[in-house]
Amino acid sequence: MEKPPRDVEADIWTHVVELATRLRRIALAVIALTFILSSIPLSINPYVPLIKVFPNMIIGHVTPDKISFMGKTYNVELAQFNPFAGFNVLLKSAILLGVLGASPIIAREIFEYIKPALYPHEERIIKRLSIVSVALFMGGALLAYFVVVPLALRIMFLTSIVIVGDKELVAFADVERLFTLIIQLIIATGIMFEIPLIVYIVVSNGIIEPERFKGDTMKYIFLVSMIIGAIISPDPTGLGMMMIGVPYYLLFYAAVKLGERNYYRKKGFTKELRRGKEEEITVPARS
Repeated sequence: MEKPPRDVEADIWTHVVELATRLRRIALAVIALTFILSSIPLSINPYVPLIKVFPNMIIGHVTPDKISFMGKTYNVELAQFNPFAGFNVLLKSAILLGVLGASPIIAREIFEYIKPALYPHEERIIKRLSIVSVALFMGGALLAYFVVVPLALRIMFLTSIVIVGDKELVAFADVERLFTLIIQLIIATGIMFEIPLIVYIVVSNGIIEPERFKGDTMKYIFLVSMIIGAIISPDPTGLGMMMIGVPYYLLFYAAVKLGERNYYRKKGFTKELRRGKEEEITVPARS
């Protein structure tokens, strides 16, 4: 499809057609990689595809086999309440593999769609921020996978202890719902870690002035970070809250400081002028 020149605004139909074309490419890439990655053999004889092991890798890592409470140890049991639960888990796992595998193609198609509206310096900025965005999302997702989800599931199982006869057991958990919950928590934590990047952009461009983050504002942000950590990881010891809230606050603080420095650099402020602005000192104009 012939692209219009940068200085000529394309009509709405041209944008719709290009968007539909790129969405079709993304859908085809996801479908193709869903089948390809799911079929990767982990063993030839007998043939064991990745899709058969992938759900067990996720559920097995974050779900404890046993939990201890009040000096007693309980077994954790998973059950399949829906006759199609196993198939649904495999299907969701395959789609997840396809989306992860196609993520570079998805990013490229999105970038190519908005590229005609960007100037060269904006293209360079978008590319750099895209790398940072991916790193932040992966960092949040890994934190969820290794810390948040295991703690959250441990609390969930502790609150579902039931007594059957003379034996105390942990209530059965639906494996399909459990897998969906795990994926949702991982994605939600990854998205949450994208917010500092948005803060950097709005502060750097003066949409929110850096002075708004002075004084007690950062104290409130620290409190909110701890609350978010407590919500995502309901650990009564507070360990989960700290392991999520503290890194998130540090990322937020770094985003504010980097955005502030870039904002003043764009305004042509020297270090002395910036310090004077922060201390509300009037700097005499040079003769």
